[in-house]
Amino acid sequence: MSKKSGNRDVDVTQSSVSRRRFLQSTAWMSSAVALGAGSWLIPARWSHAAGPIKLGIATDITGMMGYAGNSHVHVANWLAEEINAGGGINGRPLEVHIEDTATNDQTAVAVVRKLTQKENVDVIIGGIMSSTRNAIKDVIIERGKTLYIYPEVYEGGACQPYLYCTGPVPSQQIDPFIPWLIENGGPRFAFPAGATSDEAINARGLSRHTVS
Repeated sequence: MSKKSGNRDVDVTQSSVSRRRFLQSTAWMSSAVALGAGSWLIPARWSHAAGPIKLGIATDITGMMGYAGNSHVHVANWLAEEINAGGGINGRPLEVHIEDTATNDQTAVAVVRKLTQKENVDVIIGGIMSSTRNAIKDVIIERGKTLYIYPEVYEGGACQPYLYCTGPVPSQQIDPFIPWLIENGGPRFAFPAGATSDEAINARGLSRHTVS
């Protein structure tokens, strides 16, 4: 449906959908306190003698990966509400510190430094692209001595104290996939991949090993 607005046609349906999507993507802000540009706090619901457990979320709320980062923040908000409604963790409530890494590795380094040095969070979850993980992990785990959870699919091979990578690695995806391709499509197939990424190198090596 469209309406005339001066000399322009305005697509009311498209406008409504865009507005609805915007409101849905920012609904978590209703329970958060803005601390500045790209920074929010979801405060603890009650006090505890030992203080709240501080959870840092460093993700791409804006920029190219903003569509994924906003879902991360929604899940973090929901998780905090569920855990706090159930009495917290060992009686301590969650306090969530959210920082926008803006799909920029330099910005990501700055915000995790803030989370570890200023906010003194107990754990940081975030980073979407592998380049972001590589940029921020030493700031978090080596200098900050803070637990870092990277929840994305990645190329594998990361093994350091304080670092937990919970996403699937190539062997978990390709080991079952290559035999399925051979069984259903034959032994010859194309496996397009970038020439320089760690993911592509691991995938090509694994596919050759699996096929042989």
